Amino acid sequence: MDEALQLVIEMNEWTWKRFKADLQDMASEEIDWRPLPEANTINVILRHLRVEAEWYVESLDHGEQSPYRDTASVQQLADSIPLDFEQNLKELEKLYARFIAGLRRTTLADLQQQTVLAQVFPGGAPYAADLLSFRQAVHLAMHWGQIRTIRNLYRRTRDEPGRFFPDNPTFPA
Repeated sequence: MDEALQLVIEMNEWTWKRFKADLQDMASEEIDWRPLPEANTINVILRHLRVEAEWYVESLDHGEQSPYRDTASVQQLADSIPLDFEQNLKELEKLYARFIAGLRRTTLADLQQQTVLAQVFPGGAPYAADLLSFRQAVHLAMHWGQIRTIRNLYRRTRDEPGRFFPDNPTFPA
């Protein structure tokens, strides 16, 4: 393993482990609950993460040869994935493991030479693949925060303490 990638590999592993732990003990109605009619559900967020993870793995493994070359091909992938929380979580876990394994078998120099499709990044120009090593963990962490917030709001609307930091003095109930 390339020592230059060690930190981002550890960051991805740490983020995944804690993300998955925070999905435990979820009530079935909690998966599709939304605080507002226009808000995303945990189920929708998880499907989005699964779609993005597939794109990351294919980009890491195949670069510009990825089957997802433009917005339309990524949209087609997204449309093909049903809202099935358990299945999407299993697939996301497999994809995340493949992503980390891909980082372990490459070098930073190789990633910097490889380019990936740019349709999900603003600006339209291809990006060096090393950006994926960091972006994957950041993307997961952003949605992890959304899911924790939804879970807390779900409980509070039922007069239960929030699951995360239920006695937070800086954010009283």
